[in-house]
Amino acid sequence: MAIQTLLLRYFLPAIAVIAIALAIFVYNRIYDTILEGFDAKLETTSALTGALIDPADHDWLIEKAREKGGLSESEAAQIEQSAQYLQNAVPMRNILKELDLTYLYTQLIVGEGDILYILDATQGDDHSPLGTMDQLPAETMDGLRKIAKDSSIYISPIEYQEQWGLLKTAAAPVGSMDSNIAASAGADVNISVIQIATQNILFASALIGLVSLIACGLVTLMLVRRIAVPIAQLKRDALKIAAGKLAPPEQHVTPREAALLGDSLANITRKISSKRDDIQVQTHISKRKQDAELIDNILSADGQGRTVRLVDNDSILAVWIARNQPAPQMNLKMHAMKMLSGRIAQDDGLASKWLSFIDTAQESVIILDRATGVIQLTGSLTIEIYKGDERDTAIPFSPGDKIDLGEADKITLLLDQSEIAVNLLRGRLL
Repeated sequence: MAIQTLLLRYFLPAIAVIAIALAIFVYNRIYDTILEGFDAKLETTSALTGALIDPADHDWLIEKAREKGGLSESEAAQIEQSAQYLQNAVPMRNILKELDLTYLYTQLIVGEGDILYILDATQGDDHSPLGTMDQLPAETMDGLRKIAKDSSIYISPIEYQEQWGLLKTAAAPVGSMDSNIAASAGADVNISVIQIATQNILFASALIGLVSLIACGLVTLMLVRRIAVPIAQLKRDALKIAAGKLAPPEQHVTPREAALLGDSLANITRKISSKRDDIQVQTHISKRKQDAELIDNILSADGQGRTVRLVDNDSILAVWIARNQPAPQMNLKMHAMKMLSGRIAQDDGLASKWLSFIDTAQESVIILDRATGVIQLTGSLTIEIYKGDERDTAIPFSPGDKIDLGEADKITLLLDQSEIAVNLLRGRLL
């Protein structure tokens, strides 16, 4: 039987439309009721907090927060241990805990879109120390300015704040000793709290309407058995193909259209498998060709590139030496050492641990102690060197040997009948 016939016989659109419309209506009503409750809670809390704050203490804290140059973390922490701060913050912490709010604080407008936090009842990582500056959305800033103008209470919609996430906020005026509006007291609740409350009430509503949904459940079960099972199987087969599992789909007793679609999936699988095999072969050939070009062309090096200045600071100079004539493998090694040299030059931490990146038993590295003027050699290769401009006698230089350079500011290495000059001065190129 065709799927279209099954849909006409078993699908009951009226039930689905009514159930969805009812669910949307109930959710919207409950959500609006919850938001109204949170509005009232936040409005009352912010107003109560603004009334409880001692104006003299708050004026003093504002003066400290606005000191020229701002407060350091230690200065802010010290002031937050003062009597003026604690006798206002402790009651706010109790209110925050008892009413299960997210944030409770006072704030002062200092610019077009900036505020300073004065009192903050939040403790832990989310605590804003005295004098911390923050940027708020334009709509919230307009509401705070209206508070300062007419002493009203501002309630925001649910809005996103970059540092704090999705919040619903209420703010009420905080007075000063001269009877003006000095700042505002803010109370925030995170959207997750509202969502949890909504989910809890929706769960209760779902239990009440359970009886009315039994009929829809029976119809849905019938639809799943008669229609959804073949479609779900085709979906699983398609997802397997998309995930790279190219085994032919299993054959099941299904409606005619589903069987035809299954055959089409099997043909697609075979074509994809063949195409994948061709691509893998071409990719393998292309990668081998690229590797060969990288070694032969991009990483080619001459004799002067056989030394790399790994570390060059006021304490030491470490010069890595290629042990044989440049070849593809050594070119790769030299390229890696040059990259390591660049990283060490940018990171003092790496410079202090450079020996851990080198196999001193195998790699040839000349190490100059700038304080003593003595050089030594690591690795297993013996080389010959000239000190300074001397060319009378080459000095044999074996691993473990130490040679005092005296006043020489350069050495010349004899490697495979080639001379390579190394300038020992700080910051000079090889």
